[in-house]
Amino acid sequence: METKKKNIVLIDDHVIVRNGLKELIEKLGPYTVVNQFDSGSEFLSNLPETSATDLVIMDLNMPGLSGDEVVAELKKRDLALPILILTLNSDEPTIIRLFRNGVRGFLKKDCSAEVLKSALEAIFQYGYFHNEFLALSLQNSGTGQENTSQEKILSQLTLREREFLKLVCHESEYTYDQIASEMSVQHRTVDGYRQAIFEKFGIKSKTGLVLFVLKYKLFDSL
Repeated sequence: METKKKNIVLIDDHVIVRNGLKELIEKLGPYTVVNQFDSGSEFLSNLPETSATDLVIMDLNMPGLSGDEVVAELKKRDLALPILILTLNSDEPTIIRLFRNGVRGFLKKDCSAEVLKSALEAIFQYGYFHNEFLALSLQNSGTGQENTSQEKILSQLTLREREFLKLVCHESEYTYDQIASEMSVQHRTVDGYRQAIFEKFGIKSKTGLVLFVLKYKLFDSL
């Protein structure tokens, strides 16, 4: 039986980039680019039906509305469109903020075709793409841990570790120093909570922590 193609929308202000990306994507698997937009505002003005769009691939840095602003507007409108962000450079706080706002993946614009292929496959198979998180998902998929219940995860966290995780994922974007202040503990104590969670679940970064909470929908249970 023929695999149903995934419908993808491209948003980038450079038409040559979009055309090249379209050609590449459609060679990588069962994907078809159904629409392209020059800007975030044009996309928002012509939103496709959610049911007809499987993934939006969008440049982060565009004239007018940035990708970050488009993502925030979609969240404001309560539109849960899966989005893969493309960019040349960005910092971890920006990446974390984008994931918090519903982005499913983050990719360098100069990545190889193989990495793009992995990103598309990861988003459609696991829900998210991040190099660290993808490695963890692949590792867990062979052991049955991918479907670990919230209860099982929560049972491995102490009350203080839960509090720490909730502050890591808070919309206020707390730094580790601010988290220590909120928890009324020393910075080294927060480092201990972080390291314990890293070791329990194979996580290696703050971005990984946020993705872990998002993936297993833990926030409201912490």
